[in-house]
Amino acid sequence: MYQIGIDMGGTFTDFIVVGEGNVQIIKIPSDKEEPIHTVINGLEEIAKTVQLTVEEFLPKVNRLVHGNTVAINALLQRRGVKTALIATDGFQDTLEMRRSRLQNQWDFFAPIPPVLVPRYLRYSLKERVDYSGKVIEDLDLKILHDIVDKLQVEKVESVAISLLFSFVNPSHEKFVKAYIEEKLPKVFVTISSEVAPKLGEYERTSTTVLNAYLTPLVSSYLNELSSMLEGKGLKSKVQLVQNNGGLADISLAKEFGVKGLFSGPAAGSSGAKALGLKLSQPNLILVDMGGTSFDVSLVIDHSIKVMPEAEVEGYPVNLPLVDINSVGIGGGSIAFVDEGGRFCVGPDSAEAYPGPACYNRGGQEPTITDAALLLGFINEDRFGGGKMEVKKELAIGSIQEKAATPLKIGVTEAAYGIYQIAVAKMVDAVHLMTVQKGYDPREFVLCAVGGASSIFATSIAQELGIKTIVIPAYGEVFCAQGMLESHLKLDIVQSIVEELSCGKVEKINSVLKQLKSEARKQLCAQGVLYDNSGFKFTFEIRYSDQHHQLSVPLTGDVINEKTLNILLEEFHSLHKKNYGYFEENQECSLINIRLEAWEKELLDPPLIDQRSTGVQTSLPAQYREICWEKNLIFHQVPVYQSTNLQIGETILGPALIEKTYTTIFVSPSFTAFLDNSSNIILAAKGADHK
Repeated sequence: MYQIGIDMGGTFTDFIVVGEGNVQIIKIPSDKEEPIHTVINGLEEIAKTVQLTVEEFLPKVNRLVHGNTVAINALLQRRGVKTALIATDGFQDTLEMRRSRLQNQWDFFAPIPPVLVPRYLRYSLKERVDYSGKVIEDLDLKILHDIVDKLQVEKVESVAISLLFSFVNPSHEKFVKAYIEEKLPKVFVTISSEVAPKLGEYERTSTTVLNAYLTPLVSSYLNELSSMLEGKGLKSKVQLVQNNGGLADISLAKEFGVKGLFSGPAAGSSGAKALGLKLSQPNLILVDMGGTSFDVSLVIDHSIKVMPEAEVEGYPVNLPLVDINSVGIGGGSIAFVDEGGRFCVGPDSAEAYPGPACYNRGGQEPTITDAALLLGFINEDRFGGGKMEVKKELAIGSIQEKAATPLKIGVTEAAYGIYQIAVAKMVDAVHLMTVQKGYDPREFVLCAVGGASSIFATSIAQELGIKTIVIPAYGEVFCAQGMLESHLKLDIVQSIVEELSCGKVEKINSVLKQLKSEARKQLCAQGVLYDNSGFKFTFEIRYSDQHHQLSVPLTGDVINEKTLNILLEEFHSLHKKNYGYFEENQECSLINIRLEAWEKELLDPPLIDQRSTGVQTSLPAQYREICWEKNLIFHQVPVYQSTNLQIGETILGPALIEKTYTTIFVSPSFTAFLDNSSNIILAAKGADHK
């Protein structure tokens, strides 16, 4: 039987297949207009490698995990469905009012993202629930009836419902949802008490609207994909990757499209966590450079950092997301000279179609891939596993016309400039996730994955003082691999604004019991046995006069006087660590309780990589001229094939190591060797690597 991970990116879609003692990886260009065809084409290629048709191959698949870009692409392009919002009377303009703060406090003219629901589709409903959950104004059925009539006239495809204090008492929201579903059965309806039952009216409403705006598209894609795969013989269920790095059954994903905005990069973090355990490396910086973006995330003490909320394209998402910094620097990022004569790279991408100029698909703009080809880092005859023909002369022509001539410099200097700008932006992205958050990058191992990261890895490491780099065995499709190392996981949150005192223990325990019961129910529905379930509670606490809270984990699943005191001590300590002070006598308030529940991981014992023996490797297959220095001199360096390397052999930089879908540049300051798990380890010369 086989397991398949599929990571659909903006430029390439990655496939990894594990089964019968073998691992196969494939990368094919993504077709954003027909994403399902991309999946089927990839599966057909995989089936050919085992001499089967796709109809013969799919019945042998017992697990298929998928990360897709349907939701994020729809949001980026503002192509969601026609959505309406129903809010408590007087609060229909919450989306327009936002918060009274700017992302850049000094820029009063910075553009803000458009409201996804126009005002004529934002409806007021007379009803009111107070902060304690008490109904102080009954729901007006006549107004609700009139709203439904308007929804029908406007041919609305999706409705978001966000009523005041529904996270305490969701009865009105649930009634409205049932009423609309009965009257308009073809309209998708989502309510805030199911999507994001948290304090914070604007953030809760924004998240609910995003879910309404995106889910019908995600659901349509998943329904079509499931139907097509089942028609071709797939018997197992399809699992989807969520923003929190865990998996969800496809039935759940069809209702909550907003939970899969960053499914691909989030899966990469799961892969990095598993890799760190195998290598006994607790702290990893994961950098993933594909065709469109450069994503950075951290594994700290063998744990993935998950944010309780985030902002996507300027829209608040009040849901847990893996902490990822993504910048528009990928292989397809376009280089250009702006009106002021400044040399720029990204964030616009040539994507897979038309792609970089060297692809010979009509692309006219120079990209990072074109620069890497010109500088010699890419083998013209082996690009994309030898399946894609690239033309160096097209890259040279594009860089000459669009960069070198406007800047009045040589074409090699322009290509080197593109390379250095890309490195600088990547270093900034890593700096933001480490130094600016209080972490020293020198205490981490750099894990470089994706099709392009390994070309830049040693340059990034040198700038940040990192001594060890890991290029995973299947790093080119690392996010797809991470999907197979992920497990079912869900996050449930409940706002409960209470002072943390002994008198409130009983009420808090009631909420803990309720959340755990709901989590068990959802895990059971996805086939997870009770004995194979794990649970962890987190309390979000703040001083009573504050607006921002800190997350403090709870040991166990009940609270008493002893655990309460421990919680408060940990909160004070965390507050001092984050802000430099704490107020031990200040009243503390509990704002949210979050429950993380998951299918327990059955991990293999950690595998320690074998260190270099210092034995020189045999002669390389060939040599190639590359340029990596500002003097623009091309040096002839040895080129090794990763499949020919022996465990423990040492490669001295400068050198190139070619893999099927990527090239590793070993700079003069590094050496490289193959460990006993087929990972390639790059070590700074003269450093102590214990």
